[in-house]
Amino acid sequence: MSKAKPVYDIGQICELDKWETFIDGQPFDIFKKLRKEAPVYWHEESLDFEPGFWALTKHEDIIKVSKDPITFSSAVGGHLMSMGDPDVVDPTAMAAIIGNMIGMDPPDHQIYRKMVAPRFTPKAIKSLEVDMRMKIRELLDKVSDIGEFNFVTEIAEQLPLWVLCEMMGIEESQRPKIRDLVNNLIDASIQQDPNNSMQIWFHYMELFKMGRDMIEERRKNPTDDLMSVVANTKVEGGELPPELLDGFFLLMVIAGNETTRNTITGGLLALSENPEEREKLIKDLSLIPNATDEMLRWVTSVIYFRRTATKDTSIRGQEIRAGDKVVMWYGSANRDEDVFEDGHLFKIERKNAKKHLAFGAGEHLCLGNRLGQMQIRMLFEELLQRYPNISVTGKPTRIPSNFLSGISELKVRV
Repeated sequence: MSKAKPVYDIGQICELDKWETFIDGQPFDIFKKLRKEAPVYWHEESLDFEPGFWALTKHEDIIKVSKDPITFSSAVGGHLMSMGDPDVVDPTAMAAIIGNMIGMDPPDHQIYRKMVAPRFTPKAIKSLEVDMRMKIRELLDKVSDIGEFNFVTEIAEQLPLWVLCEMMGIEESQRPKIRDLVNNLIDASIQQDPNNSMQIWFHYMELFKMGRDMIEERRKNPTDDLMSVVANTKVEGGELPPELLDGFFLLMVIAGNETTRNTITGGLLALSENPEEREKLIKDLSLIPNATDEMLRWVTSVIYFRRTATKDTSIRGQEIRAGDKVVMWYGSANRDEDVFEDGHLFKIERKNAKKHLAFGAGEHLCLGNRLGQMQIRMLFEELLQRYPNISVTGKPTRIPSNFLSGISELKVRV
């Protein structure tokens, strides 16, 4: 229980710490109620070893917290709602989860971000465009005659995985293994089952071994890929420690892959469920850049991130004590009525769609946001020209997770 008395005391009305709450998508009705009645809401947790957290659901408050890393730390306590049972969590996996840029505060965060930032500049991203468009066309060619297929496995996951592996220099033969390991690591039904602790540990170790083998090779034989940059970067005169290398590899293969995949899939589903918006887009492809931002707002692939208060403070009159967990719910912020008029509707011409927080805000604004946007934009430019009549033929199967909003199966026909 928090040391501070809740100002917005409406009782325990939800279980946002359980993936089952998100099995049919994000609980937007709950978020709406919280924004209206308890925008800073004390949420008890079901895990005995967790104390509870303050749930933030307003766009303004999430920006405020995101831009104040001194008061609201990513490094103290970690960036996930729960970092696992301290009695059973694997220390190597935990060191990697904590030891990446998402789990850092200034000045460490800026030091390590600058290490890879040159690979994500507008100029660097632009240089990928020709090859990326060719890859998209290749993927679309492959599905031309196969009838009904899973859009996720055939297209949506293929493009970001290819982009990521090309940038990092990951060999073709290793890519399916990375995909399978990541899919298991983001599945909360696996993650939160105590019986799977050894299986989860094994998946982490396999992933880390792949990254460490690549680092060792790049130190012997440097190339011009992203892994060579990381392998041969010196900080304070020394090589990066193993936990930071593990953390970087983990961050790239999940953040660099899953979020784009989920937005592409969710974007197609949104167009299918909103045929008038879809027709606008087909008739005027110049609307795709703005539609991309609306898809990012609508899907909000990363559902939340956590911060920990480093000192006593307050939000909207609610006292927050040092050590309290604060969880920012981006899906709620992206439906906030004070920012997005009719935010519950999908509108490709929404004038302020760019105000979405799908990439976060402040110090931890997603480094790959331009790359993700370009992939989504180009995919729909090519898809809607090649297959304007693509249709969703079945109900989506969602990833069991309260951290990532994604779909594992979406049957379609072209």
